[in-house]
Amino acid sequence: MFKNIPRLGLWLALLPLAACQDKLEELKDATRFSVALRVKGENLTGLGAEMDYVSTRNTLTKPEAGPSGHHTYAVSADTTYQLGEFGVYDDVLATIVLRKATCDAATHPRPGSYLKLDMLVNGVVYDTETLSSTSGAQVICTPYWTISVGPTSDGDRDWDD
Repeated sequence: MFKNIPRLGLWLALLPLAACQDKLEELKDATRFSVALRVKGENLTGLGAEMDYVSTRNTLTKPEAGPSGHHTYAVSADTTYQLGEFGVYDDVLATIVLRKATCDAATHPRPGSYLKLDMLVNGVVYDTETLSSTSGAQVICTPYWTISVGPTSDGDRDWDD
């Protein structure tokens, strides 16, 4: 696949991936995490596009509610929400949904439509998910299309894993 690319060119192409991996590795040593949610989407008309997030502070000692929010997107989305600083024992879970797209109905995202959610931790993409016509088996039907990001989305409670 890469045989026609000069070795230096391939190395330069992979350099941003290595830099991103280094930044993710830095999370293992961090104790404070600046968290932001970036939502992007196009051609969302009629899909019921939404993003929700909830957070819990001090999950080990005395859990208390942290920042939470709910946003809807009628046609498109291109917004970053700064949630603030979190510690090792704080949780943030963000979910994107397409309320009008169900697994047993004719309403599905049209080609070219998507809703994407990136969780940024200390300026690095920590987790990302996209709902689109090609989402396939990743989609959870509850009864509408939904998918989550964050350290609790896969049962893991660590920011640094």
